[in-house]
Amino acid sequence: MRIAIYGKGGIGKSTISANITAALSARGLKVLQIGCDPKHDSTRLLLDGREPPTVMDYIRNTRKEDMSLFDVVAEGYGRSMCVEAGGPEPGVGCAGRGILSTFDLLDELGMERLEADVTIYDVLGDVVCGGFAVPLRNDYAEKVFIVTSGEFMSIYAANNILRGVRNYDPFRIGGIIFNSRGEDEERERVHAFADAVGLPIVMEIPRSPMFLEGERRGKTVVETFPATELTERFHRLAAIMLDGKVSEALPLSDADLERIVLGKEKAGKVKVMVTADAVKNGRPRSAPIYTSRNVDRQEVLHGCAFTGAVVTCLSVEGLQTVMHSPDSCAHLSCQMAQNAARRAYLREGISIPSFLEPSSHCTSMDDPAMVFGGRGLLEKALRKAASISGRVAVISSCPSGIIGDDVVATVRRISAEFPNTEIVTMIEDGNAAGDHMQGVIDACVALADGLIDSEVEPVKGLVNVVGIKPIATNNERNMRYLQSVLERMGMSINCRFIGGTDVSSIEGFKKAEFSILANTDRFARMLVRFLSDEHGVNVMDNPLAAGLTGTVSWINELAGLNDKDVHGLIQELEEEYRQSLAPLRKELQGRSACIISMHKDIDWLIDIIDDLGIELRRAVVVDRSDHLMDYHVGNRHSDRIELLDDYVIDDIVNESLQLTPDILLSTYPVTDREGVVQERIPMVPDIGHLAPLDLARHWALALKAPRREGWREEDD
Repeated sequence: MRIAIYGKGGIGKSTISANITAALSARGLKVLQIGCDPKHDSTRLLLDGREPPTVMDYIRNTRKEDMSLFDVVAEGYGRSMCVEAGGPEPGVGCAGRGILSTFDLLDELGMERLEADVTIYDVLGDVVCGGFAVPLRNDYAEKVFIVTSGEFMSIYAANNILRGVRNYDPFRIGGIIFNSRGEDEERERVHAFADAVGLPIVMEIPRSPMFLEGERRGKTVVETFPATELTERFHRLAAIMLDGKVSEALPLSDADLERIVLGKEKAGKVKVMVTADAVKNGRPRSAPIYTSRNVDRQEVLHGCAFTGAVVTCLSVEGLQTVMHSPDSCAHLSCQMAQNAARRAYLREGISIPSFLEPSSHCTSMDDPAMVFGGRGLLEKALRKAASISGRVAVISSCPSGIIGDDVVATVRRISAEFPNTEIVTMIEDGNAAGDHMQGVIDACVALADGLIDSEVEPVKGLVNVVGIKPIATNNERNMRYLQSVLERMGMSINCRFIGGTDVSSIEGFKKAEFSILANTDRFARMLVRFLSDEHGVNVMDNPLAAGLTGTVSWINELAGLNDKDVHGLIQELEEEYRQSLAPLRKELQGRSACIISMHKDIDWLIDIIDDLGIELRRAVVVDRSDHLMDYHVGNRHSDRIELLDDYVIDDIVNESLQLTPDILLSTYPVTDREGVVQERIPMVPDIGHLAPLDLARHWALALKAPRREGWREEDD
């Protein structure tokens, strides 16, 4: 028989549980009592006032291969077997997780070998969360008894326990044990509650000085005062627990509970105070102000914020990145960075040292950390990182958020030990904080706030690049192109924010008077808003762009801001473009194309199609939650572009193919129909006046290739 005894903390359930175990043991039964409370005092009265080693301490201090079931089982009164789950220190870790770990370990070590006739689970019932609800699961307790007094909060906890039971098998309630405090109207309240939920009061335990005397001796009343009416009550209760019937858990609503127990009529609604300072931009201040689209629209999240923040930090040389997470989370995040480095090397022949050999540390949160808290692990990792570099980023993950690790307080302590170290904190907590892009935005915001030196004076001829995607494989090629153009203007790049940069560049961000956008998506625009709002940064209107028109636009704007004469430079770029265009136009003129894009900014694509003499039969931009359409681009070709946010992609593809284009340009492959020539529209296009021509060369080659593979023409 397996019996769970639940009750509010401090209601006396442990004293009652120990006396029931003593009464059952006196019958000659083999009883196992498991204390499921962090206070680990459930079995103390069975052990002459001694406290046995807790399972949680055992897990923390013992290697897996050295563990034995009998190390955590103590022999108590009447040869009862006593186990205490234990828990973390107050204020850290997760006690509920500790209960889960206790039962997992007992199962692994073969608890069934104890061959108990009766198992008593003594469980804290203030909050029936996943950990403390383990005994309610069908493979544990067969009967559940609830200890309550007449105090309203004790009865409230009892009602809450009924709700927890109902979530499993509701037909397991053995009844209510009324532990009297001797207060006025107490009996009436408990009986009113019991009648309302249809449960029997199986025993009333009166207030008695014998309990206090037993406590002084470290023994149960059953052992200390065997020939008393109080002990007889425990013997009768033990018999009822073994042989009594079970009832259904029928919890009351909160309103009914107050009405029945307190005689209180329905209360009015509470007025919630909201002040002007409580909200900014329509969101609570605790919510991110600079958001990804997925977070802003509460769409399906793509990736997690933890990974986005980690990858961003790893791209900054000279920054030590501490991941407060399990190894698996850190591995996946670092793997994303290293995959980007491999792609860049294979496609571009470019090495990204910060990704290939990341300056990272992981706290390696494991099951004990989930129970006891990860503060010690985090302190150790931060000390190591701070001893290597004076610039550290610490990023929290889902597990640390779930158990409530106070990362900020830990950082404050370590910062006091290393006063010359700047530790930038990012509370990301995985999907709880948002998607991958939200993590990238959060990291950029945190690093800017933590590292940018506001006292730096601007230097003529320097420009920042804002909105670089850290894992885009064409970053280096784009920056080489930008630097080559800037050199011809007598200028240079100051800071790449953020991707392939270093700590000193971020610190000296304000050396540049002006910044230029690397692309036109929401990520870049969020950074513009943030840098403008919080740091007074001047960002140019025209972003870096693919194609001649876009390139000339940003060059002219930058030249105007810096009093540069770029007339000759632009003439050179236009001439290079014309010479490179001519042979491709001969190959592609008269061809036709359709566009299905997931990016609004496709002016450059339509420009090259027009310049090549290709007939554009249709251009569609579709809204996708994993990309960006909630910003204004101001397309020059807006009259030729369809913007669709309510669509069926197969319908768009079929309609486009009915126009019989020679080539279908799309962000992702959209059809596997044989004979259709599909070419990719890059999500992050190469910048520069000649960049679209490189794509056009692929189009020309694709159109020369046979539409049907030769082996298909062979006889079977």
